[in-house]
Amino acid sequence: MSTAPYLDHTGKRAFELFGGRAEPTTTREKLLEVAIDRFYVHGFHAVGLDQILNEVGVTKTTFYNHFESKDELIIEALKRRDQWEGKAFMDRAAELGGGEPKATILAMFDVFDEWFNHPDYHGCLFLNVCVEFPSPNDPIHKAGTESYQHLTDALEGMTDQAGLSNPRGVAEQITMLMQGALTHRQVSGDNNAAAKARQVAEALIASAIK
Repeated sequence: MSTAPYLDHTGKRAFELFGGRAEPTTTREKLLEVAIDRFYVHGFHAVGLDQILNEVGVTKTTFYNHFESKDELIIEALKRRDQWEGKAFMDRAAELGGGEPKATILAMFDVFDEWFNHPDYHGCLFLNVCVEFPSPNDPIHKAGTESYQHLTDALEGMTDQAGLSNPRGVAEQITMLMQGALTHRQVSGDNNAAAKARQVAEALIASAIK
């Protein structure tokens, strides 16, 4: 999951996209908002700390009053993005799925489909960070994987509500399908990746009905 362009097609920044959040007012919030935007478009290693500080208009001394390092900024930016995006993603899926558990699960792939076909799509921020920081023991890598863990947890609740057998196992399999769709879209540029994964998810859900 990354920018939620299905909510807006005007190039708005992150704070404007996720559920109508107010413009950041504190220095810490501004640093996080600018970091989220720049990391998503340009990558984590490519964006230097000075670029972020110049855009926000603060000194390094001010920055270090809020964060110990660029690494801490990245981790906090990932957490903030997960909060914003996770809510926006689930709200949109629930809207498309009419609140019914099985329909909402499948609607998640429809949200991905909207996202994949948006001109401002730059891949999944959490997949991107795991690629740039590949060691599973790296705190930044771990922070990136938390978004998928939260997704699996949410899916488990829905698979349980839907009365599917082995709710946790099915939730993990659906998460893998979503990760596969994200990776396939990023590697191949196939805009239909989510729609194809949705077909597999339909068969998986049908086979798990008690």
